[in-house]
Amino acid sequence: MIPFDLVSIFVDLQNADTRLVATGKLARYAGVAQVLVFGRDAEVGIFLPAPGLPQTLRAGGRWQDFLRRCADAGGAEAFLPSAESDTDSPVWGLCDAGRNVIVVFLGAEPAAPARVAIAALLPLLGGKLAGELAEIAAKGLAAAARESHRRANELNTALDASRRELQSAYRRVEDELVSRREAEAKLRDADRRKDEFLAMLAHELRNPLAPIGMAAKILRLGQVTPDRVKQSCEVIDRQIGHMTELLDDLLDVSRVTRGLVVLTQGLHDIAAIVRDAVEQARPLIDARRHHLSLALPAQAAQVHGDGTRLVQIVTNLLNNAAKYTPPGGAIELELVLDANTVHIVVRDNGIGIDAALLPHIFDLFVQGERSFDRAQGGLGIGLALVKSLVEQHKGSISAASGGDGAGSQFTVRLPRAQGVAPSSTMPQHGKTAESRALDILIVDDNADAADTLSMYLASLGHQVRVAYEGHGGLALAKEAAPSVLLLDIGLPDLDGYELAQRIRRLPQTAQATLIALTGYGQDADRERSTAAGFDHHLTKPVDVAALLRLLTDAAERPSGYDKVREVAPNAERRPGAG
Repeated sequence: MIPFDLVSIFVDLQNADTRLVATGKLARYAGVAQVLVFGRDAEVGIFLPAPGLPQTLRAGGRWQDFLRRCADAGGAEAFLPSAESDTDSPVWGLCDAGRNVIVVFLGAEPAAPARVAIAALLPLLGGKLAGELAEIAAKGLAAAARESHRRANELNTALDASRRELQSAYRRVEDELVSRREAEAKLRDADRRKDEFLAMLAHELRNPLAPIGMAAKILRLGQVTPDRVKQSCEVIDRQIGHMTELLDDLLDVSRVTRGLVVLTQGLHDIAAIVRDAVEQARPLIDARRHHLSLALPAQAAQVHGDGTRLVQIVTNLLNNAAKYTPPGGAIELELVLDANTVHIVVRDNGIGIDAALLPHIFDLFVQGERSFDRAQGGLGIGLALVKSLVEQHKGSISAASGGDGAGSQFTVRLPRAQGVAPSSTMPQHGKTAESRALDILIVDDNADAADTLSMYLASLGHQVRVAYEGHGGLALAKEAAPSVLLLDIGLPDLDGYELAQRIRRLPQTAQATLIALTGYGQDADRERSTAAGFDHHLTKPVDVAALLRLLTDAAERPSGYDKVREVAPNAERRPGAG
């Protein structure tokens, strides 16, 4: 049984003049916030608000999608804005069987009895609306509906344009984010390269420390032969030079951030390179009780490149073999020559390389990713560093292994150079022994550095005094005027710059030769030392040959000589350690 008051409401809905008021009554009857009625325009094929009701709605496209779903399924629900509000609210729609009318309830879903009763009366309303719309079409009002639809399309077009603009702005923001991410990635990459470089230096500085420490122990034994003393001194000299070059690289931060490593080119005897590498790797090999066999050809061969880096390549391969070979193992180093190439082959009978790891053995930090390296510790950069250095020498490197427990073999191939045999790099002391003895004052708060330099210069016949702080050095300078003063810059009480200025003001030392002997080696440091009154600026560790040349010049300078300040022979070198 359909309630009489609902029938009365549907009667009013049949009339366009009373339809708006009737929708309000129907809303109250159904217990909802609002009721909308849509009739299907057969000519344009869409549902439009029934005559007598508001003809526009926000989000027209979304409403049309909803009405189509109602027509297809007989009913639907959604969240849509009303005519009075932009805010979405729940809506429920009912469509008659003839698909002529859709009644939409906003705010709440009617109770089931009300829905059933309303659905029973919908065909009557649908037929009436179909007639009205047909009459409107006949009178030309359908054109107004089409115009309204056209305007709705224009609105949708405008909304589409706005959406495209928003999408374009979103893409610009995305592009900016990508650009920022790329910049961040570059910064992270630069920081990673810096960390790799610092780790490489820390790793490689331990190599020269081993032969230096061993040479020092030999010299402390006593009853060493002159030849053994000479050999130990040469080892120390050579390894200090190697450490100095590595420290210079550490300070050259600009090259690190750009990913550059500049090689000092020279002609080198490859056999001498191999022997130097063996000298650096020997402590680790001996500590693990390995047997090392060398196979060097009688024929000499040379390569172009950086001697320190070439030694570093071979040393890393030997250390790698020593680490991954169980104690008491066998390591072979073979040097093979052909017409155009030098082959350096390092073999071991160690743990071998897993086939899955072999293609990645030269990747950076492979130790952090794989179990092959992890038990051995290390930084995981040794083989990657070797590959990089070999390629910078226009060479190549390969690895081979039979698998776990089958040992491994690394082969470095370098272009063979044709040229004269390389000359010795040992410093030549010139005619210092024939120069007159000098009265020298050393001021340095590093007691070991000051004392060893004092002993060395005293052994050459000079009269040397030492002070370990600035005020003590100034007192010694006043007491007995030295002809040469070697002053550290970073003194704890009176820095070297102020000390030099005070010494210059003393009548007895106004014409003395002042040499800055310091770890500060930047261009600004050299300029500041010149302004403070220094004649020369040497960086630590001291270049002995350069120092002896300066002392020779000072010894041969005639009395009353008007000095012209000059840059020391090593002033054009890269800055030393800080």
